[in-house]
Amino acid sequence: MELLHLRVLREVARRGSISAAADALDYTQPAVSRQLAMLERQAGQALVERTPRGARLTASGEALLRHAEDILSRVDAAQAEMEAIASLRGGRVRVSAFPSTIASFVPSALRTFGDRHPDVQVDFSLVEPGPAQELLTQGLLDVAVSSMGLARTPPPGVRAEPLIDDPFLIALPPDHPLADLDEVPVSALAGEQLIIGTPTTCPDCEVVLYACEQEGFTPERSYDVDDYGAALGLVAAGLAAAMIPELALTGRRADIVVRPLDAHIVRRIVAMTLETRAGSAVDAAMVTALGDAASAYRAVGGLGEGVAAGA
Repeated sequence: MELLHLRVLREVARRGSISAAADALDYTQPAVSRQLAMLERQAGQALVERTPRGARLTASGEALLRHAEDILSRVDAAQAEMEAIASLRGGRVRVSAFPSTIASFVPSALRTFGDRHPDVQVDFSLVEPGPAQELLTQGLLDVAVSSMGLARTPPPGVRAEPLIDDPFLIALPPDHPLADLDEVPVSALAGEQLIIGTPTTCPDCEVVLYACEQEGFTPERSYDVDDYGAALGLVAAGLAAAMIPELALTGRRADIVVRPLDAHIVRRIVAMTLETRAGSAVDAAMVTALGDAASAYRAVGGLGEGVAAGA
């Protein structure tokens, strides 16, 4: 049974005649009669009884109509919801970000999105880049703010919209010999005790290891730490140095020194979405809000402030 057949049956019941149903549906009377005939053949019994004063449903027709009303109301509700989502008057978006982006530009993006699209529900969660990509591919997230590591392209089936390039700096204890330099050569870190994250959860680790490899050495990894706040605590205690993205240095500390590196080492922060949701207006609107917030953060000097920390 087709939805059109059920709509025709409903209009005949409402209007009391085939001609009135045809007018309501903007069809010709023969067209409505043909739809009813097709429905009755599928049902295998008469559904409409013609009378001198019009038409009325048989007992079987009334039974079918009760179910048809429920089916059609659900279809109409689904269409209305889809139209609302397409026009950003409803729906929801599940978005994640990781700590240093939440401490910088992501909150502004969430506020902007809420102002622009107040009827869209935002489900936000804090998720590190590695796990976020897994949740995205599993269909448990719609937009994931993540970093690319060494990958040039996102995983299969995933789209990545660039947001911001976040440069790595070196955080040192104040009494460290390299702390007196205006710019620290990456090669000078050979033999130094370094704090480095875990590759499986933190794509930044890949970038740090590759930078050292390009200078011909394997870093002395003294601590496996994914949390940059914890890493800075270890640096302040004089236990090791750490290559840290600038977004993770939003707060100034007097007990560490931060210096630029002589190599342009960055992590590429992107907004990831599924290719299967390429037509989602809600996802696109969230990605736009994230891009606008990242651009604004960069424009007002959000990047560049951490270099002088501890100086």
